[in-house]
Amino acid sequence: MLTERRVQQLAKEGVVPKAERGRYELAPAVQGDIRYLQDRAAGSAVQSGTIDYHVEKARKTKAEADIAEIEAAMEAAYGQKLDTLFASIEPDPVGAASIAQVHRGVTTDGRTVAIKVLRPGIRERFARDIQTYEWAAAHLEAMGSPEARRLRPALTIANFKRWTLRELDLRREAASASELAEAMRGTARYMIPQVDWDRTNGRVMTIEWIDGIKISRTEDLLAQGHDLADLAERLVLAFLKQAISYGYFHADMHQGNLFVK
Repeated sequence: MLTERRVQQLAKEGVVPKAERGRYELAPAVQGDIRYLQDRAAGSAVQSGTIDYHVEKARKTKAEADIAEIEAAMEAAYGQKLDTLFASIEPDPVGAASIAQVHRGVTTDGRTVAIKVLRPGIRERFARDIQTYEWAAAHLEAMGSPEARRLRPALTIANFKRWTLRELDLRREAASASELAEAMRGTARYMIPQVDWDRTNGRVMTIEWIDGIKISRTEDLLAQGHDLADLAERLVLAFLKQAISYGYFHADMHQGNLFVK
C-alpha cells in the first residue's frame, strides 16, 4: 500500500516532484484507492478499492438532496421551467441511491412518472476524484517497477474513467431500458417501464410509474394471492431469455428494482 509516509519518502528521493506534493495532501483518500493499483491479482480492470471508496463516500452523503436543489438541477438540465413539463413533483424521494434519487411526479399531460435525477455536484465530485487517481497512477508508473508495468495503472484509470462517465449519463440508462423493453415485448406477464424521451436527458431520466409490491415483501405478496414459486420461475425464465436469446440482460435485478402487480 502506498501510504502518505511512503509518498513523502518518494518525494525526498525525487520520484514525486515537489510541485505535485500538495496535490496528495488534498486527497488523503487516495491511500485506500491506490490499493487496487498495487493489487497482485491479475485480470480485473478495476479492483474493489476504488468502487468501495465511492460507495462508502456515497453512503456518508446519502441523505436526500433538498427538493429545491433537485428542481434547480432539473431546470438547468432541461433549460426551461419545470412547470412546462410537470404539473407536480413530490418533494420527498421514493428512493435515494449513491449517485441519484427518484421522485414521483405528474406530467403536464396527466401521466404519473418516476423521475430519476443525478445528485447535484456528483459529476464534479467524480471528476475531482478521478483526477487524483490519474495523478497517483502516473507516479506509480514513473517508479518503473515491473509490477507497475504489468498492472498498467494509467490504462486502468482511463478505463475506469470511461465507464464512470457512461454511468453518469442517464441517456445511456434510458437507451438500455428502451432496448430491453423492445427485446422483451410479447413476453407474457413481464413489463418494463416506458421511457419518456421528451423529459429525459443526461442528468434526468423520466419513466412510466409502476404501482406494485416490492418482490421482497413476501407476506404482502402472499396476502394478495400471488404464487411465490410461479413468480420465481417466471423471473428466472425472463432472465435466461434475456441472457441466452438476446445476449442483452438486466444486470441489476435486485429487490428494489422488481415489483409485482
